[in-house]
Amino acid sequence: MSQTIIPEKLTFRRKEVMQLAKLDGRVLDYWEKEFKAFTPITNQSGEIFYSRHDVEIILKIKEWIGHEQYDKNKIKEMLLQDFGQIDTGRKESESGSVSQEKVKRIRRGLDEILTLLAKDDKS
Repeated sequence: MSQTIIPEKLTFRRKEVMQLAKLDGRVLDYWEKEFKAFTPITNQSGEIFYSRHDVEIILKIKEWIGHEQYDKNKIKEMLLQDFGQIDTGRKESESGSVSQEKVKRIRRGLDEILTLLAKDDKS
């Protein structure tokens, strides 16, 4: 199976993710609810954005379903192994605080930004 190359970006619009992963939006919606391993962000205009990490997870799920033909339970287990804790399905507004996983994702994104800025400074 050929490896999909993810462009050097931090965020991706929903349409970009659909084209990159060759998936329908309904599939992304289903996987988001079923696996709770990625959480796209919706801006004030209603546009949906995915992080680079989200795209990596989506492509991995696609590989596991298509090539490896794992069932849902096996995929959930693999997500825990490869990507750590997956969301419990509770939103920040329900829990009253930001989850540790969300903080880790934010830190990862900020680290990526710092790396990109450091590369620009060297140019």
